[in-house]
Amino acid sequence: MFARIRPILVLWGLLLLLACQGEPMISVRLSENLVASEELRIPLKEDGAWVFGFDRRLEPKEDIRINASLLRYLEARTGLRFRLHIVPRGVSVADEICDGKVHFGIVGTVTYLQASHRCGARIIVRGRNLEGQDTYRAAIVVSVNSPIRDLRELRGRSFAFGAPNSTQGHLIPRLMLQQAGISLRDLRFYAFHDSHASTANAVISGRYDAGGLQDTLALTLARRGLIRILAMSDPYPSSGIIVAPEVPSRTVEIVREALLALDPVGRDAGVLYHWERSEMPRGFVVARDEEYQALYQIAREIGLLGP
Repeated sequence: MFARIRPILVLWGLLLLLACQGEPMISVRLSENLVASEELRIPLKEDGAWVFGFDRRLEPKEDIRINASLLRYLEARTGLRFRLHIVPRGVSVADEICDGKVHFGIVGTVTYLQASHRCGARIIVRGRNLEGQDTYRAAIVVSVNSPIRDLRELRGRSFAFGAPNSTQGHLIPRLMLQQAGISLRDLRFYAFHDSHASTANAVISGRYDAGGLQDTLALTLARRGLIRILAMSDPYPSSGIIVAPEVPSRTVEIVREALLALDPVGRDAGVLYHWERSEMPRGFVVARDEEYQALYQIAREIGLLGP
């Protein structure tokens, strides 16, 4: 009896450390991390596995479960061994890839561009959204009663961005403003927010004249009559999975082929954990670095890529 309870006690102890002690570096062994009851077991050491990092999106335990289930699929499909790596706060997946601590990354576009710029990391697949599209857009929104009708009217107004490393909350809205002839100096003031929900609340409450949002949330709020979409961006390539430059090409191809074969709403749905909450709910398509050049240029211009 005690032998069965002990792993669960270890799990909760580790999750408590994650929440209360600055979220230490922890690795997840796939063959052990998702048992039938969906309990997580998190050994602290493991060798001989390809290491995956991931951008934080949800609360830590859910991020672990969602991304670990993808690696469980990859292990079964490829016969390779994988380990999920939690990047500590204050460090990015781009840092870990370029420092040789992570081989693959499940990341947003800005993280990919940073890793590509710093050390030549490549993107191998990108996600398909709930509609099956492999692109996404950003929206610039205003309150429903706002007199603003054109992006150029944002000169001298206040603007709410998402997180600095957010593609849809910062990078694409900055590009949209630039295309309208508006720089940050032309705004009365601006601020960054830690989530798209926070940005939306800042606009809905009237604290900011406009804000940048992901397209799906903006469309949902507009249908509910809570905001008005001032402008929608062009479609840009979506988030995906990147690989460090030192990973052998044969390993890259094996992983890419397995990801492209993933059927998250059909054959493979049972092995995945709430994959609909990921940024790749309908699986993957091939991605190429050159498809991200427009976003790379604006990210470099606004200082998101470093020196």
